[in-house]
Amino acid sequence: MVSQSYSSTARAGGKPSTQPETTPNFEDPNFDPADFLNETLSPLTVSSFQPNASRAPGSVPLAELSAQVQSLLSQISAQNVRLSSTLSQLSDEILRSGGRLAYEVEVLRGETIGLSETLNEVLREDITKFVPDAPSETKTSAANRKKEESTQETTEDTTATQEDAEPTKEQEELPVASDPEYITNLRTLNQVRSRLEDVVQTFGDAMEWPLPPSEISFSSSFISVSGPELSAEGHSQEEKGQETMKKTRTEIMDLLDRDGGGRDGLEAATRRIEALRNLAVVWKGSAEEKARQRFVDALARIVDERRRTLEHQQAMAEQSQRASRSRTEQRRDSDSGGPGGGLFRNLQRLREEIYLE
Repeated sequence: MVSQSYSSTARAGGKPSTQPETTPNFEDPNFDPADFLNETLSPLTVSSFQPNASRAPGSVPLAELSAQVQSLLSQISAQNVRLSSTLSQLSDEILRSGGRLAYEVEVLRGETIGLSETLNEVLREDITKFVPDAPSETKTSAANRKKEESTQETTEDTTATQEDAEPTKEQEELPVASDPEYITNLRTLNQVRSRLEDVVQTFGDAMEWPLPPSEISFSSSFISVSGPELSAEGHSQEEKGQETMKKTRTEIMDLLDRDGGGRDGLEAATRRIEALRNLAVVWKGSAEEKARQRFVDALARIVDERRRTLEHQQAMAEQSQRASRSRTEQRRDSDSGGPGGGLFRNLQRLREEIYLE
């Protein structure tokens, strides 16, 4: 419930409105449901015995405020339906344009490859005819020859130093090779296509993961009001969501039981849990975020329980192996007994034979 102290201070001087016309702006990142309700609804008259001087201006009784709340909820519900329809249209448009953009990228890629082959193979000789030689190299070689003629009497160390320095200067004068603009644009288009494919895949996975309305209402109970019962469409969504949740749990259990319930199945189930956790980020900030996170956490607890069971079984197996090895070594030592043990046993046998005689 919205706090009364906040409403009495924030809505001082507010006017009563039986039909609130404002609707929440969910696109605003600073949207606060409490502020919206305090600004839209009229203050509540706490008691009929309260003096008029202490009542907030424009306060209304509980029955009238209930009517305002019901009207506001109806408007918000209609707005949510419109926003959901718009989001569905945008998703369909993204899915439709994904294939077309991928085709255009492939066409541009083929044309770019053809142009590159034409420039590097077919027209290579014609292009070299129009590329002038760098005059700086000619001047540098002439200067080097003059230096060699004038410095014939220098030592070998000085000559070696000059030979090491001259190629460095020539390398600095050479232009740095860079990719053509069409190659850069092609790489950009490939990145756009790969990211668009990821977006399409993410939207497809999100559309195949419905959530029962009962889970949403349980996790996002900001205001407790009595809403209408589920319609036929609501029952269909409930059944579909419950079936999807049951199917996901069965998938996780099948992965855990694969190959006799070993490490491979555990790792596969862990990867599936991480994929679901990353997919739940799509609903971040919405009413479905907590419900989906709670469902993923429940699946993660199943996987963690199986991991602890496997670790316990592995520890017990290692302990039994160590115990069996120690018993085997003790038996081997007792059987061999060493040379001293064999001598004493022979002496005892001789003494027993003497007593028998």
